[in-house]
Amino acid sequence: MKKLKLTLIIAAVLTPTSLVFADALDDLKIEVAQIRADYEQRIQQLEQRLAKAETTTSEIRDEVATVNVTAASNSPTSSNNSFNPAISMILNGQFSDYSESTDNYELSGFSLQGEGSLAAEGLSLGESEITLSASVDQLLFGQATIALHDDAGTTEVGIEEAFIETLGLGNGFSVRAGRFYSPMGYLNEKHIHAWNFADAPLIYRGLFGNQLTTDGLKLSYLLPTDHMIELGGTIGSGGQHPSASSHSGIGDWLVYARTGGDLGTNHNWQASISHWQASPEDREYGGSHNHGGGIADPVLFNGDTDISNIALVYKWAPNGNFRQQNITLLSEYFYLNEDGQLNNSTEMASYDGKQYGGFIEGIVQFSPRWRTGARYDWLASKLQASDNELLTDADLDFSSFNPQRYSLMLEWLPSEFSRLRAQINHDKSSHNDDTQLFLQYTVNIGAHGAHSY
Repeated sequence: MKKLKLTLIIAAVLTPTSLVFADALDDLKIEVAQIRADYEQRIQQLEQRLAKAETTTSEIRDEVATVNVTAASNSPTSSNNSFNPAISMILNGQFSDYSESTDNYELSGFSLQGEGSLAAEGLSLGESEITLSASVDQLLFGQATIALHDDAGTTEVGIEEAFIETLGLGNGFSVRAGRFYSPMGYLNEKHIHAWNFADAPLIYRGLFGNQLTTDGLKLSYLLPTDHMIELGGTIGSGGQHPSASSHSGIGDWLVYARTGGDLGTNHNWQASISHWQASPEDREYGGSHNHGGGIADPVLFNGDTDISNIALVYKWAPNGNFRQQNITLLSEYFYLNEDGQLNNSTEMASYDGKQYGGFIEGIVQFSPRWRTGARYDWLASKLQASDNELLTDADLDFSSFNPQRYSLMLEWLPSEFSRLRAQINHDKSSHNDDTQLFLQYTVNIGAHGAHSY
């Protein structure tokens, strides 16, 4: 009886609790159902957005493909080739005026060769250049520069440079093969349009007929040091002046060393030394009017020629920014020594010649669009021969007159692609002083790489 009462009491107590748990379970089921429905709705929305994004991406791809096909059909080549050459053209026109006749121009102590004479008087095309350059593949780079200039009313076309050069040879080494400007000094490796003045320094004009080129090989080595040090050399065929002779092997050779660096953030410098040597065979001198009034036979030189050079460059720019303001100081000195024989069709003489000199120039860019500069040239020579008549016939003045020249220039730079220049020279290249005026424009069309330091 007591057990029955206890059972009834427990049942009575648990009955309300069971009803509460049942209601809570029903509410929980309803809430889970709502969460599931909301989750499924969000999944469906994400799937719709993903499908829309895939459709948009597909449309963009189709449009890009259409543009690429159209561009390819309008281009000279059927595909985008990153090895297509960069092509540029430099137009370099000039007006020249002289107080003396250009026919009487002389450079005392030197026999002018090649393009060493003065530019044509009046308006002239000057020298224009077409340059093509590109990476041949992962190993080689190629460049060719074709020059066009007017000579006595005739347009002459010549190859200034045409070479291949190694890329990523490693260990600081680089090899160049073909025709190139020799690493003789500082200015020689630069093209005419990159010079600071409209004409070449007198020493360049007297020794090289403007510039020294090499047909051959160049090897350079950049030392793995914090301070820039480069060593190198060239071997050439000897076909270019002042070697000017044909050889089946090596006709000329050159060694050089250059170094440089920064001095803080505003200053940097470079110095170099180089030595060139050849053994000319029948190199021609003269061929002008001789002392008797007639036309003299060309005088030929056979012997040894060596030329040494020292070059110094200093540059300043506030915080290293050359676009706003900068100053450049450049000086070079050359010394030529020759030992051999002079001869023409009837005479022969021993010859010992020394020609030397240099220049110093200062350039100030005082605003982004204006530059001005001054240059001073000086030359000297000591020429000895066992027959002085041959020196006269070779246009070699042995009177110990020392040429000099003073130059001033002003440039306006409308942009990095164009330049207008005015320059005046007081030229004492010979016993007759000459005042020279040049007005020059230079423009760059097409892709053109940055110039070297």
